[in-house]
Amino acid sequence: MISIEPTMMLLLGVIVIALPLTGALFAFTPYLMPKRECFAVTVPDAAQADPYLRRLKRAFTAKVLGLTAALTLLSALSLTFASPQVFIAVLCPALLVLMVAGYALMLRSRAKVRTYKRERGWKAAGEQMTALVADESFPKPLSLWWCLLYVPVILLTLAIGLAGYGAMPERIPMQVSLDGAVTRWADKSPGVVAFPVIFAMFMAACFTLGQWSILRSKKGSDPTCPAASTWAYGMFAHAQSILILGMGLLASLIGPLMQLAFVGVLTLAQTLVPLVAIVAIILVATLAVSVVYGQNGSRLIARMEASDAMARDDDRFWKLGILYVNRGDASLFLPERFGIGWTINWGRPAAWALTAGFVLVTAAFVVATLLLT
Repeated sequence: MISIEPTMMLLLGVIVIALPLTGALFAFTPYLMPKRECFAVTVPDAAQADPYLRRLKRAFTAKVLGLTAALTLLSALSLTFASPQVFIAVLCPALLVLMVAGYALMLRSRAKVRTYKRERGWKAAGEQMTALVADESFPKPLSLWWCLLYVPVILLTLAIGLAGYGAMPERIPMQVSLDGAVTRWADKSPGVVAFPVIFAMFMAACFTLGQWSILRSKKGSDPTCPAASTWAYGMFAHAQSILILGMGLLASLIGPLMQLAFVGVLTLAQTLVPLVAIVAIILVATLAVSVVYGQNGSRLIARMEASDAMARDDDRFWKLGILYVNRGDASLFLPERFGIGWTINWGRPAAWALTAGFVLVTAAFVVATLLLT
């Protein structure tokens, strides 16, 4: 059995737990989607009680859970008995296998639902549009003003670096092994002090973008029950915006933690304790919000009477079940078709420009990381 520093062992344990939590959320995703969607295919609301579709959902859930259990066991065994290199070599591919295999199972189920839909003759009577429900009492996402909360975190990170620069050791530990030994050092420099600030700014920018996308998104409403579905979507978007803001603030707090380690107030091992707490809180909160609300707030109105009619059918715009391409849709963002959250309309040139900009900013952050540390 390998020797692992206790705090590092705790962090790795939380990371291992992320695998079954991710797998469980993926496995039960079909049950968290709106009634009118089954494996990214539009169906009548009442079809959720169809025996064949229910069997497809149960089979998908069982297969993904089985795969998740096997990969989790393999990762746990590698953490317990193998070397750190073997553990990382097992865990990273395990997450990739789970995502790829789960997506492949979804596509297979989607193909079966599409065939069944044609056999049953389920068609939309017409492209019915959702009535605009302008009730100010309905919940809404948090405004971008809330993102100003990142500013104190960034300023705190900068202040710690400036105040502690004089007492900073000449050589700063940057990386530790699983047994707690320092494996990489950096010389004292203004660049090292600047890195945690840049990290906090990058986290703030990423999560602010997520917040903005919710505010700019098309509403996930149902034409057959516009008022109820608009309220449910408002609740969902409000909860998700709070979650994203909370996750962003927690992630940006890693900046001050790094700064405290660089100036010698904390050791790298000591910073792992709050890091473990941050990871655990994000995992639990994400899972809880997903299960309680469902996609578009579908869980909040799950008991409403289901309709046999299909108000609209936009399956033709969803490529491979997850990529939305509709040049005639002015919306840049919209709710995902299979999963919890939002996606982008790849039919809009702005989507490609935004993606290119994000890639460039991320690349700049990576380059800055390499140069400063």
